[in-house]
Amino acid sequence: MENNGSIGTQFNVPLNKRVLDLCMIIIMELCINSIYTISIFVGPLEEVRGWSPNMIVIAYTIVMFCETPSYFIGGLLMNKFGRKKLQVACGVIYGLAIMVSGLTQSVILFIICQGVMAGLSMMIVYFCNIVLINSVFTKNKGLIMGIMYGASGIGGVIFAPLLTYLIGIFNVTTVLVAEGAIFAVVLFISTVVVYDPTMGDKKLQAKIQEEADAAEAAEAIAGKAENALPTMRWKKALAHPAIWMIFVSIIMIQMIGNVLVTDIAVLGEKIFNVSEMDSAWVVSGFSLGVGLGGILIGWISDKIGPYKTTYLLGLFSGVILLVFGILLGHNFMAYAIVCIIQGVTYGGMTTLNPIMITDSYDIKDLGTMMAIMAISYGIVGAVGPQLGLSVSFIPMIIICAVLCILGGFASKFACSTLNKYYRSVENSECVVR
Repeated sequence: MENNGSIGTQFNVPLNKRVLDLCMIIIMELCINSIYTISIFVGPLEEVRGWSPNMIVIAYTIVMFCETPSYFIGGLLMNKFGRKKLQVACGVIYGLAIMVSGLTQSVILFIICQGVMAGLSMMIVYFCNIVLINSVFTKNKGLIMGIMYGASGIGGVIFAPLLTYLIGIFNVTTVLVAEGAIFAVVLFISTVVVYDPTMGDKKLQAKIQEEADAAEAAEAIAGKAENALPTMRWKKALAHPAIWMIFVSIIMIQMIGNVLVTDIAVLGEKIFNVSEMDSAWVVSGFSLGVGLGGILIGWISDKIGPYKTTYLLGLFSGVILLVFGILLGHNFMAYAIVCIIQGVTYGGMTTLNPIMITDSYDIKDLGTMMAIMAISYGIVGAVGPQLGLSVSFIPMIIICAVLCILGGFASKFACSTLNKYYRSVENSECVVR
């Protein structure tokens, strides 16, 4: 290990250990994103258990609300027990929670297991992987993070048709129990064998994470002159309309994505009368779109700016939905294509949000501003699934289309008001795109 003040704490991790860790991270990420295939379980659980789909999808809503507290809880527990012990425990709890969700006859217990227990556990396992990457992959962290995100998307592509096929052969109870058991074993093995260069040193882990956070903040402002940096602090931001326009644009543009995450299979089967397997392939297509969206939209944002990208993305998604809803609303193939496109929007918005924040507000308040944005994701995660199940299909599509377009304009308004503010600040050359 080396300690260099300019580059932070570095470890000379052997290549074979880095390969091992990368493989284990990919395996973990494949396992912990099963909540994003919850849509394929909605129909079978309604049929076998008699549960309302509106109740089943609440599990996803709770997972969305778990993101911010999971980082706080994970940070506290990691300081007390260390990364490895925490990740091993959460990996096993995740699998066991899915197992119990398959055995229970209570929809409330199902929501608790899938939403609270599995939700918090998956987020903490993910958080621990970020800490591990900061320790092991200091020179190519961006690439490894991209691979990790890609593994999350691939999980949805693989598991949706596979689990649907297995439900058809066995039953939803058996599949959920088996899935949970396999995940518990696989996550236990992968979290135990992963190489940790800190050797469980909690103080060293905390130091590395602090250095990584500082490096991330420095990277966000790299290449910018001092007077070109955003300087608006969080108190001023809360009194300024831009943050609320960003907040609203996320909810509006992401509404259709949150409808589809949980309802895509149910809608396919009930509206288009297709088989469960056909719907499962559409779920895979949506997951693939999410992965591609993060890459494609991120690249476009680098070229024209995150606000303009969000504006155009909202308009594009809205127009696509309008055309589909008015002209092709009863065509299953069109539905499948729209789901892939909206997957791109969903993944793209997830990528754009932190870029918008770092480009607009003082880097010292990054955590605070992102926490505010997390609330918007919780709100749309609560409303979207219920909208898809409670409103007739075509009107729901039209509503989401209008919301996307309005969300695009909200982003454009936020950009305009931010630039107006920075033009009023003496000596400021900050420009938001």
